[in-house]
Amino acid sequence: MRYLWLVILVAACSASDDVPSPQIASVQPNHGPSGSVVMLAGSYFCQRPDNGQEDPTCDSVGVVEFGTVPGTTTTWADNAIMVEVPHGNTGDVDVSVSAAGRISNAISFTID
Repeated sequence: MRYLWLVILVAACSASDDVPSPQIASVQPNHGPSGSVVMLAGSYFCQRPDNGQEDPTCDSVGVVEFGTVPGTTTTWADNAIMVEVPHGNTGDVDVSVSAAGRISNAISFTID
């Protein structure tokens, strides 16, 4: 008689496994010179599950990149990031957010 063995693998989950990747909705303004501060609006920038509290600030932050050059963030909340446009690039670049090992969608920005 043959037996069929069913093996079930259980993977460990972390608290943020159910949190989507960061999502950028807009960057305001959509152009500016190096050194100017712009606001990224979006969601899931903190990469934490909803804990029912209204505090939108993050315990840890990630990186905002203009092309491949990181900007300097001044404030970081779950739905908005204020970031200084870095020196080193000019022209059209893609802006993205990396947080907790996850990368957002890219949005176009022009460095004047």
